[in-house]
Amino acid sequence: MSSHLTVLKLGGSLLTDKSHPYVVREDIIASVSKEIRECMDSGLIQFLVLVHGVGSYGHPPVLEHKLHKGFLGTEQLLPISKTQAIVGEFRALLVKHLQEAEIPVCLMYPSSMIIAEKMKIIDFYLEPLKAWLKMGTVPLLGGDMLVDTAMGWSVGSGDQMAVILSKELCAKRLIFASDVSGIYESEPKENPDAQIIHEINLNEVDSILERLSKSGTKDASGAMKGKLHSILPAKDLIENGLDVTIMSMMKYGTLTKLLENEEDIGTKIVSK
Repeated sequence: MSSHLTVLKLGGSLLTDKSHPYVVREDIIASVSKEIRECMDSGLIQFLVLVHGVGSYGHPPVLEHKLHKGFLGTEQLLPISKTQAIVGEFRALLVKHLQEAEIPVCLMYPSSMIIAEKMKIIDFYLEPLKAWLKMGTVPLLGGDMLVDTAMGWSVGSGDQMAVILSKELCAKRLIFASDVSGIYESEPKENPDAQIIHEINLNEVDSILERLSKSGTKDASGAMKGKLHSILPAKDLIENGLDVTIMSMMKYGTLTKLLENEEDIGTKIVSK
């Protein structure tokens, strides 16, 4: 299985409109689901684990009730329960579209299988996930509140989960799909002439982030910086053959092109 497993992280910025609370991109979810199914049918994907972000369904209630600061008191218990319910509505919608595309997803909850410490994942139990994967289902897990040994609870990072799953399941490929085509020299949403960086060496992450920060790229100090630091623990995996790419799935067919080894798709993460 190891030589045929793909771990695909579907970012919250891809699946939802993060500029507006509780707005889902159903057309994109349907398109993504259809393309994944076609890649499975063609043999480009043989075994698959999906990790999803929650975007505008998770961030607003988490910030409103300060859940990202950890357990502060019992007054947070009902809000965290309601937050889980709101995110559950989004998960149900995502599952619906995946199932309509005939993808046999098995919905799993990180809060039941992962432990964190100061927002860093330190322990996990993956035996059920491995069993479901071996039987041919597609495990689906995503943004969740995790028990945290230092904070009581903390927001679970889907990027961290994707890296850990890639390591523990000996994946062949790890793909981060969002609403932008990769990492750029400057902010592509503000500068239409921004140039994509097609390859980043993990040994040069600090210098790259410094260069991007000087160029004014917002993502260099935010989402992309966090993503690159989440990927750093996979350095030895990349050296041993794990393919890691940051790309967009806003346009139908991009995943297929990547899996068919078409060049210049997204930003490839290397370590050499």
